[in-house]
Order: sequence, then structure tokens, then C-alpha cells
Amino acid sequence: MLINVTGRQFEITPAIQTQAEMVLAPLDIPALKVSSVNAVMSREKNHFMVSLVLNCKYHTLKAEVEDFDLYRALDAAAAKVETQCMALKEKIQDHRSVAVNETDAGQTGNQES
Repeated sequence: MLINVTGRQFEITPAIQTQAEMVLAPLDIPALKVSSVNAVMSREKNHFMVSLVLNCKYHTLKAEVEDFDLYRALDAAAAKVETQCMALKEKIQDHRSVAVNETDAGQTGNQES
């Protein structure tokens, strides 16, 4: 998974880069086939805005958070995207077909002799 961290109106320090990579690394879910995560952090007067875009094979998940603390905004945005990932993963798993053994067992129990 490729993690891109971009800063607008301020410079990304190594500490911010490592924190972003550490927070975004758990979002690499094999079932979703995540290809990249783009984190854009911008500073306006006295607050920060973090925008995350997570690119999966067939989906794009987005989250934006605005806060006075950059690290708290990054954590909140990652939590939002993680919630979206879990919902999408459950949706994908719910649409899988039922095994043949389970369908045969269900049909034989309903038949009367």
C-alpha cells in the first residue's frame, strides 16, 4: 500500500510523516485490496484540516476532519475511514454465495416424508 502525505501551507516534518504512516498502516485490509492512501494536511490560521482518500480496487473512501491539533485531526480522519472500510468489508462478505453443503442441508430439513 502506497501512503502519500502532502502538506499545504506548512512543511511535513519526519515526525508527522512517521505518525501518518503509523496511523494509516492498519487500513491495509487484504479483502478490500487497498492500493493507496492520500493524506492532505492543510493549515489555516489557527487550525488544521486533514483530508484522507483511500483507493481500493472498486471503491474510493474519503474523510475530512478539521481540528486545532494536527495529530488529533489525523487520528479522527483515520477512524472515519476505518469505519467506512469495516462497513464495506461487511457488505462485501454479506454478498458472498452460500456453500453447497449449507443449501443441501437446509432443503432436506424442510421436506416431508
